[in-house]
Amino acid sequence: MRTGTPCMFKFCALSLRREHENEKSGVAVEVAGWAMHEEFRKEVARKTVHFFGGLAVAIICFLIPDWLYIPFSACFAVFIAFLFYLECLRFHGCLSLPMLRSDEHKNIGGHVFFFLGAFICVLIFPKSIAVASILMLSAGDAASGVAFAAINEQKSNNPPHKKPFLVMFVMFIVSFTAGYIFFRLIHHPFPVIFALSGAIGATIADGFPIRIFNYRINDNITIPLLAGSLMLLLRFAFF
Repeated sequence: MRTGTPCMFKFCALSLRREHENEKSGVAVEVAGWAMHEEFRKEVARKTVHFFGGLAVAIICFLIPDWLYIPFSACFAVFIAFLFYLECLRFHGCLSLPMLRSDEHKNIGGHVFFFLGAFICVLIFPKSIAVASILMLSAGDAASGVAFAAINEQKSNNPPHKKPFLVMFVMFIVSFTAGYIFFRLIHHPFPVIFALSGAIGATIADGFPIRIFNYRINDNITIPLLAGSLMLLLRFAFF
């Protein structure tokens, strides 16, 4: 009995230690799961603002009469400059903005690039192509971001070199749908082929980040520009 008693104590101690470790690991898993759900909710909130902001810009661009297009572009440029001014204040600690990603605290926020991309489209593309490009950016990129956050188990501040096929498929379908609906609404003679070309450009820009001199160009700029460029090329080549 005396010989067995220490063994029994050791067995009990090991059992208690294992239970404690299991409890700790269980708590860690719950905390990690909560953090992932919290990040997902934040991403959904960001992309909701992204979608409605882009939709508002597209509607304004479409409704602006041609004779007001130049004054509108000038006001848009002033707005972009104001956004950069706010970013300067943020970098100096004078301002804080909600819903920023962790990698945006020390870099220019994606919202600035979003409006910059839309502004460039307004300047260089015909109105119908500019509006379609902005719609593909607002709807397609929002859906792509939510899909990527939903399937991405290990969040990283560094964007991948290529997004998963499922995310790219979501981007293509939503971009094509947005472009097709818009071209149908304006009674475009070839809504399918123009929406298809724009969606291909938007998907390529979203799925394969473009780098120049090892600097990653924000996809809020590349998505509408590549989508609009392919639609404009199609227009010049065949129509």
